[in-house]
Amino acid sequence: MLSAMKRTNHRDAVDAIAGWIVGGAQTSGSALPTEPEICERLGVSRTVVREAVKTLIAKGLVTSGPRVGTRVQPVDRWNLFDPDVIGWRLAAGVDAAFIADVIELRLALEPMAASLAAARATPADIAALDEALARMARGLETAQGDDKSWLDGDLAFHGAILIAAHNPFLVALRPLVEAILRVSFHFSVTSVERAAASLPFHRAVRDAIAARDPVAAEARLKHLIESARADIDISLRPGDLVRGSGVHLGGHAA
Repeated sequence: MLSAMKRTNHRDAVDAIAGWIVGGAQTSGSALPTEPEICERLGVSRTVVREAVKTLIAKGLVTSGPRVGTRVQPVDRWNLFDPDVIGWRLAAGVDAAFIADVIELRLALEPMAASLAAARATPADIAALDEALARMARGLETAQGDDKSWLDGDLAFHGAILIAAHNPFLVALRPLVEAILRVSFHFSVTSVERAAASLPFHRAVRDAIAARDPVAAEARLKHLIESARADIDISLRPGDLVRGSGVHLGGHAA
């Protein structure tokens, strides 16, 4: 019980301090409050604060040194591919420009991986794609949709493509791709109807890979991402600032 409480205190402290930084209360170059001040604000011990700061240093949000204290790093020093960092940015609010950057990164990575997968996929790789599609379909079976089944299946589908490319560097990018997919899904998969509409695009990618057609696999995955971009354009207008995380099949994202 004590161990679980310590983990919770640590997690809460990390999230709280990160929220100050990502939300703009602590700007780039500014010093964090002193340890006693943070302890008082969060109601935790100095040990918890120190461990939280170590976590944020590892993620690039802050730096610490003698005589300068703990200071906030500029955004380009943050580990932007870290799922926690992405989650904090979503919680603080992201705009259309941020999402456009995410889509550009997807277009740079995933169609190429699909092309390689079409040339190299094994029967086991195709089976993994089929299982992912089945999980996505199960997420649509209820009237309101099952967010977790759909999201897990969709993430598994795109991860299976990276594995099927049989390139160790692409496989190592799975955590990165999963992180950026979560951002993309939050704005593109906002209803059961949109989720259902995207399922045939996923199946088309699978069929091109199974048919050993690299050109079609690349084109179809690019089309899938462009379709997601169109859905995002409907949900998010220039100037909008949207907060939240996750996928909401029952209605529009909050």
